[in-house]
Amino acid sequence: MRKKDKAELIDRRADEMARSGQYGNWSSIERALRAEGFLEARQILDSEFRRGELNEMCRQARES
Repeated sequence: MRKKDKAELIDRRADEMARSGQYGNWSSIERALRAEGFLEARQILDSEFRRGELNEMCRQARES
């Protein structure tokens, strides 16, 4: 799998996890992604903006 494709897959999976309501924040999502074998998750999610996005999605999912 190409690096760009894998990054997109990790991003989509992170969004799914955040919207599920099962994760409290970006770091719990990162750990879960790494446990699924996505060892690149730390680099892909290494952005303050992206982490904030995931945290907000997690918060909204838990509130609904």
